[in-house]
This record gives sequence, structure tokens and C-alpha cells, in this order.
Amino acid sequence: MMKYLKFQELVDLKRAVTITPKYPPYDTSLGFPLAVSEEMLLMHEIVEFHLAGYSIMPIYEIRAVRSKKAERMVEKIFEGEGLVSRIGIPELPPLNDWPDLFHYFRRERKLIQVEFFETAEPGFSDEAFAVGKITGLSARSVAVLNFDAAGQWDSEATVIAYDNIKRIRFDNEYINIFSKYLPK
Repeated sequence: MMKYLKFQELVDLKRAVTITPKYPPYDTSLGFPLAVSEEMLLMHEIVEFHLAGYSIMPIYEIRAVRSKKAERMVEKIFEGEGLVSRIGIPELPPLNDWPDLFHYFRRERKLIQVEFFETAEPGFSDEAFAVGKITGLSARSVAVLNFDAAGQWDSEATVIAYDNIKRIRFDNEYINIFSKYLPK
């Protein structure tokens, strides 16, 4: 609950933040929180001063949030570069639970990248990811038909338990450009 309130304040103030995930590898992400529920955080990610698509993280996956001098500098740069007006999202996806969220992505025909843990012991396994289209949904998992770096669709979908999801990314340059060149 505390995390939720803290994030809501950062959303309202339009503050840049650096997020550290709970488990190794502690790959931080920088961005502007756009919306938060008690379950999930939606961020407009920043990579090298570019708005780089969106990510959704489960709140319980977040180890630390920083919004101090370095993040104020990022805000100042965004202001100076005239990028502030581009921060945001045309339509907020539902952040209440995983089935709602994945139904939304499937209905919108959005390709997504799901980062997840392959075992029940986070941090002890390599994280994996699937990038592609949603082909199935259940109460506990989502099926993503993955495409590889050669632009080929896998023969079968990767099934990911909601409990193992670390982060979802969508509408980033990699997905948006690659999708133009995938076989239908």
C-alpha cells in the first residue's frame, strides 16, 4: 500500500524515477510513471534521453525507487529539449490484474515483450523473455507466440505464469519496427 501511494504521488507530480527490480540482474530502468494500481506500475521508459516505449511492472517486483537530483536533471533536459509534451500514453491499459491487461493487449493486437523467470526461485535462474503476440489466456497464465531475431515465428507459444512475470514492454522501437517485417 505504501508503494502504491508513493507511486501515485510521483505520477501526479510527473516526476522522473529510477526503478530497481527486486531480483538479480538488478537492471534499473529510468522513466516517467504514468499510472499505478495496487498491483502494477506503468512507466514511459527513457533510454539515452529518448522516450523508449512503455513498461509495466508488478509492484511486488520493485525493490527501490529513486527520484532525486539525477532524475531532476533528466526532467530539466526533457523540458529544455521540448520533449515534455510527448510524455504520456494515448490510452491507459487496465492495470487491475493480468487477465484484464492481456485481454486488452490481444484486443488491440499489440505485440508485447514479457520478461519472466523460468523457475519459482527468482534470481537463481536466468530470466527469459518472449516477444510476440498473445495467443491464449487462462486464469493463471498467458501464451505468447514468440518471434526470433531472424523474424521467424516459433512453432508453439511460450506459456508464462502470471506469478513469474518480471516486466512487460510494449510500443518500443524494437517491437514497432520489427513488426513491419514479420510474416503475417
